[in-house]
Amino acid sequence: MLSDLNGNIFLSKGFTLTWKLVYTDITNLKSFTMRNTTTLPCVTKSEILNSDLHHLTRIFNRWLKLLTSYGKLDLTEIGSDFTVISKVIKSEGIDKKVKRAVKRCRDYALAKALNLGDFTKALNRALRIMCRAQEDRETHIIKKQRADQGMSERYRPLTKRLQKEKIRKIGKELIYTDSQTDDPRTNRLVRRIVEKRAAQTVHRIGFGRNRDNNRFRQSVRRATSFSLYNVNFTEYDAQKRVTGTHWKVISIPRKGKKMLKAKLSYNSAEEAMQACERYIQSHPDDPRPMTTYKCEHCGKWHIGHERMPDRMPEMISDEKHEDDTKIPA
Repeated sequence: MLSDLNGNIFLSKGFTLTWKLVYTDITNLKSFTMRNTTTLPCVTKSEILNSDLHHLTRIFNRWLKLLTSYGKLDLTEIGSDFTVISKVIKSEGIDKKVKRAVKRCRDYALAKALNLGDFTKALNRALRIMCRAQEDRETHIIKKQRADQGMSERYRPLTKRLQKEKIRKIGKELIYTDSQTDDPRTNRLVRRIVEKRAAQTVHRIGFGRNRDNNRFRQSVRRATSFSLYNVNFTEYDAQKRVTGTHWKVISIPRKGKKMLKAKLSYNSAEEAMQACERYIQSHPDDPRPMTTYKCEHCGKWHIGHERMPDRMPEMISDEKHEDDTKIPA
């Protein structure tokens, strides 16, 4: 890592981080304020570097730095900035999601009263969407493949053990708990059990003699967060997909297999009915009726599609061929 006299720090991967010193006359103390780093796409094609979308990405980065440092925009270049914004909005080859994010930032800039907090949030969100639109699809595939970083294989014994763990105080298994709907006492109990099992697993992996160093603590924290996230997932088992099930099937194309994920749970039948109505309103093309039911495993309420009778497909096929001529055997 190198730095020059202008306050630019050059990192090893080619990124530049700018810092500045601010002197406060009231307290006569030196305080450091870090500017926002530039948000740019990771890997882009050569033709995108000269596009209006890439130009607008740099403009929004400049706006974000001005708002963070001075709380206002530079009026000398605001005309050319809005020209680029109009080009991006009118372009036909840009996704609608990107256009909506750009329009939102434009509306905040044109507002009579500047809302600094909402404006910066809109700019950060627009930059993330724009960078994702400019990145190659192969980059996203590589990110998804490397997102796990080998933790599934490393902590496989821990995952299997937690799936069999039963909490005696609440009378149900650990995999049937839900941090969103359970009470705080149950959530603290679940986290304490997961932290204990994670520390035991990390100790068996090879940190037995060095339990007081930062590497051991970081490994325990990583195993705990990984287990708390994956506690709602389990291996695909057809026997668990029975009537009134706690699980729903999800497919993972990059792994070529199916898994079971815990459904959203609700504390009362009224909340489940409201969620069912919201689903019907947002999915008007779904012909299958929705229903609510109480789960036998977790004691909460779920929503799901009603199961069709076994003879329903045969009845449908008979109705279709009702008027057809009989084919001799």
